[in-house]
Amino acid sequence: MHIISLAVRKAMIRSKLILKCFVSRNKDLLLKAYITYVRPILEYCSPVWSPHHKYLINKIESVQKNFTKRLPGLWDISYPKRLQLLKLQSLEYRRIYQDLMLCYQILHGRCDTTIASCFVNRSDDSTRGNQLKL
Repeated sequence: MHIISLAVRKAMIRSKLILKCFVSRNKDLLLKAYITYVRPILEYCSPVWSPHHKYLINKIESVQKNFTKRLPGLWDISYPKRLQLLKLQSLEYRRIYQDLMLCYQILHGRCDTTIASCFVNRSDDSTRGNQLKL
C-alpha cells in the first residue's frame, strides 16, 4: 500500500476516534485534539513524500475536510470558509510551506546534507532580484 494511503487511513481513523470519544462538543477542544493527534501524521517528513498528483493531494486534504465538516455548526459551510473560521491553513499550503523552509535551510547551510550541490545559483548579472534564484 502507498505511504500516502497509509497515512490518510491512520489519520482518518484517529480523527473519527477524536469525534467519537470526546464527550465535549467544544470546537476549540476538538480542533486542538485534531492539531495535536492527527495533523502530525499527515505532515511528518512531508518534504520527502509530498504528492504532486491532484488525486493524492485531495486524498490527504479529505481528512481535514471530513473533520472540520463534523465540528458543531460547520457542516453546511464550504471548506475554504471553514478553514477561515477555524484559522487553519489547508494541508497542501502547509506542505508547500514546509518544502520552502527545507529548501531555504539547505541553501543557507542550516541543514547538514550534501544535496545543496544539486542546486545551482543563477549566474547572470541581471539588475533585478538577487543571486539566490535557482
